[in-house]
Amino acid sequence: MGAATGGDMSDLFAREDERRDALDAERDEAWRYKSCERKNRYDTRAEAEAVMADCENRGRRGLACYKCEYCGGWHLTSHPWK
Repeated sequence: MGAATGGDMSDLFAREDERRDALDAERDEAWRYKSCERKNRYDTRAEAEAVMADCENRGRRGLACYKCEYCGGWHLTSHPWK
C-alpha cells in the first residue's frame, strides 16, 4: 500500500509540474505576442528613435523604444518601464 501511495504522489507532482510548465509557456507566448509579434520591428535603435521623433512631430508623445528579447530588433512602446 505504501508503494502505491508513493507512486500516486509522484504522479500528482509530475502532473502539477506539467501544468505549471504549460502555464509558463502560455504566459511566455502571450508576452511574446504583446511585446514583439504585434509590433513593428526596427533593425536599429537609431531607426526606432527616428520613427519616435516622427511620431512626436505629428503630435504623438510619450513613446519609448526597447530592444526585444525575442527577435533582437527594436520596438516602440507607450508604456515604458522604470
